[in-house]
Amino acid sequence: MMHHGRKILEAVRLGPGRLPLGQDFPYRSWSRCVEEYGLEPGRCGPIPLVSHREINTAREALEDKLVFAYEEVDFLYSVVGKIGYCVTLTNADGLTLAERADRSSRFYSDTERPGSVWTERFAGTNGVGTCLRDGAVTSVYQDEHFFEDFIEMSCAAVPLFAPDASLWAALNVTVRNPSLQRETHAIALEVVRKSAERLSEAIFRRSHGERTILKLWKPDGEPCLLAVDADHAVVGADVAARAFLKLPRTDFSPFSLWRLFARDPAAIRNDPGPSLPMRLTRLDGTELRGYVYGPSAPNAAPRARPAPARAAAGAAEAGGVTLDQWAGAEPRMTRSVDILRRLSRTGLPILLLGETGVGKDTLARAYHAESPRAAQPFVALNCAAMPETLIESELFGYAGGAFTGARKEGSAGRFVQAHGGTLFLDEIGDMPPHLQTRLLRVLESGEVAPLGSGKIRKVDVQVIAATNHRLEQRIADGAFRADLYYRLAGVIIHVPTLRERADKEAVIDACIACTAGRLGVRVAPAARRILLQHSWPGNLRELYLVVSRAVSLAEGKLIEPHDLLLTVPAMPPDPLHAQPEARAPAGPSADVRARLDEAERAAILDNINACRGDVAAAAHNLGMSRATLYRRLKAHGITRRG
Repeated sequence: MMHHGRKILEAVRLGPGRLPLGQDFPYRSWSRCVEEYGLEPGRCGPIPLVSHREINTAREALEDKLVFAYEEVDFLYSVVGKIGYCVTLTNADGLTLAERADRSSRFYSDTERPGSVWTERFAGTNGVGTCLRDGAVTSVYQDEHFFEDFIEMSCAAVPLFAPDASLWAALNVTVRNPSLQRETHAIALEVVRKSAERLSEAIFRRSHGERTILKLWKPDGEPCLLAVDADHAVVGADVAARAFLKLPRTDFSPFSLWRLFARDPAAIRNDPGPSLPMRLTRLDGTELRGYVYGPSAPNAAPRARPAPARAAAGAAEAGGVTLDQWAGAEPRMTRSVDILRRLSRTGLPILLLGETGVGKDTLARAYHAESPRAAQPFVALNCAAMPETLIESELFGYAGGAFTGARKEGSAGRFVQAHGGTLFLDEIGDMPPHLQTRLLRVLESGEVAPLGSGKIRKVDVQVIAATNHRLEQRIADGAFRADLYYRLAGVIIHVPTLRERADKEAVIDACIACTAGRLGVRVAPAARRILLQHSWPGNLRELYLVVSRAVSLAEGKLIEPHDLLLTVPAMPPDPLHAQPEARAPAGPSADVRARLDEAERAAILDNINACRGDVAAAAHNLGMSRATLYRRLKAHGITRRG
């Protein structure tokens, strides 16, 4: 430990003449910690923790963006949580607004819970603080941290920029695991980078919903976005486009698109519709490929059913997907779409059932876009991604001063925000039992009373709920109300997994064409066979992630089997017992996972033996619930007799 502190102080003392302080990481950050903040590597003070009032105020300031961010945080955790990472989202001041983590894990650190402040000034060199200070993608691996207290941790953070190019947040993953391999952490960083890319694109496209969006691919494979009006004037550009095309970072003023590109009006569409491939040529002769998205058309009539390739591309792009694109050529899904269309004017609640990553949220948005309520708000709440203490106030609203930390002016709540439109309750199976009773009353009466207020407000909403749980089992276990289930189940839609889809091969080929083909990257036949044979426990989300990652890893514009970081064949999870989640990638990650599994199995057996077979006592010693321990026993193949 003392060696770590001496190493940092020696590096700072020698200065740029002896060490590459300039742009190299982490020396520049270490220098700031010593010279600007006056920190000492061996003396880490407590990480500041703000009040609930300050957390709520910070969340309210970013409410329009958090609607998208909570869903991406949830997805990101489904990918990296399996190898011990937690996921956090902070604002531009380093204040943690959201966290997804397994709190029973030995890798969990409660210092990153909501309300904690992770700036360099308090926490030294760390993913969030250094990312926000530099405004750049940041990976901090173990002893790259400034403070000795954090050298068992590894974190990776990506800055999030608003449509006006201002920094508004950081998306971060962290694990406390001294055995973590650097290669595994590098993969985690790429996953965070892709999540941040999707999130920023969703916010940009919502901000410029009435404009044509150009998504162009830079030579390095990263996308950049432009918003263009009907006169071909550029009215918006994301931070990547501003840097790549040398546009002003601030004081942005509209200008003609043809100041940047050779005039080709036919390439730009102004009518609503699905994305189409396009090419533009810069004035220096460089050709850029990409996609053009017509302006949003919430009341557009349903289009003809597309080919499966279009369906997969729409799912991968995750924006503006129609019901037909969502269904592709899968007979069960096209049947579900037909049912939903016939019932769209009834207002019956809809319950979507299916594994993680099959596209339940995409279906909900597509249904809303083609429903009579399309011109009204679509409001989503993820019941699993939000702390239990906040779900009630977020869903039903609250009056000013209703509780400690409440905003002076109160909050309307998601039901009121969705009035006239659609309320999507994702992961409804994880809603706490005491809130299920109140939700049932609102659904039956159509009346909402905010916390701390006697005022009752009538609301008219189309409710769509979704879960990957077997609700019948949850009801039998007493974790879900049967009367709420029957109230939500006006129409039940079972969404098949990717491995069950009749058009699986076409979907995979379409994802390859959309993700790799646009960059001229091909897939070797052996790699394609692995993609076809893989069980895809993470479904479409995992498919898109694996192919996108392989594009980045491929050398010579050809994806080989080792670029996929997958093993084959992979058996599908047991649907009766296993909750499906995205698989951890093979390769370095699989090696770490195997060693962690071995260590966990040994720890479980040691504790059960020490407790003479008392599972409850062993669970207490291990810091997990008895139910969690039983799940881990089953996962490790340990029987009570054994």
